[in-house]
Amino acid sequence: MAEFPGPFRELGKARQAAGRCRDGEDPETLIALMPEDRDTLAAWSLARITSCALDDERGGTDVLPGLAATGPAGPAGPALHLAVATGLGARHAEDRLRSVDALLTLAGRGELDTARLGADLAELLELGTLKAGRLADALRTAAATGAYATTWAVLAGVLPALLTGAADPRGTGELLETAAECAEQSRAVAEPPAGLDATAARAGRSRLVTQAARLREALHRNREAVAMAAG
Repeated sequence: MAEFPGPFRELGKARQAAGRCRDGEDPETLIALMPEDRDTLAAWSLARITSCALDDERGGTDVLPGLAATGPAGPAGPALHLAVATGLGARHAEDRLRSVDALLTLAGRGELDTARLGADLAELLELGTLKAGRLADALRTAAATGAYATTWAVLAGVLPALLTGAADPRGTGELLETAAECAEQSRAVAEPPAGLDATAARAGRSRLVTQAARLREALHRNREAVAMAAG
């Protein structure tokens, strides 16, 4: 490289990982770089967002509300869904709130794929990247805005990983409580998530068992109501 002028030699030096290449840049500037490709911007931001979940970093999710609200119409891409999913399990409440904001914005624009988001959350829980208690706090906040149907649709993809032992079950009772509330309020009609019946049938009156039974009853009651109306 010695034969190249100084400015060109700089281009050949090692750089930080792509996910951190724009640390410190404000979200508006980052989004303005490629407003038509928010999925790439979400991928760039994913390392910082993950640090908010795994470490004690703050502010990594500040880009999410803007990414959710910008870009061309159409479904959000996989990187943006993964970024939102990761942010929902952030350590600090303000980062979780920004992720909830992004989730609700995508849902309001008709761009949220609840099955994809649920699957991403389940995988992150299985990997240990997210903690169920933090996720429960975030989804409880989303539901409290009135987004019961959306929150239920996301939780339906999350619960099997926790109820069948594929992920750390701690915090599952909190998620089941939110799921039961959402199923009741939205009158969700769905088959019970894998592992729900077995959990509800356990002995004892723990929060996990109580809320599993509540969710099972809500889903059963909703299916019966639909059947009666159809009959």
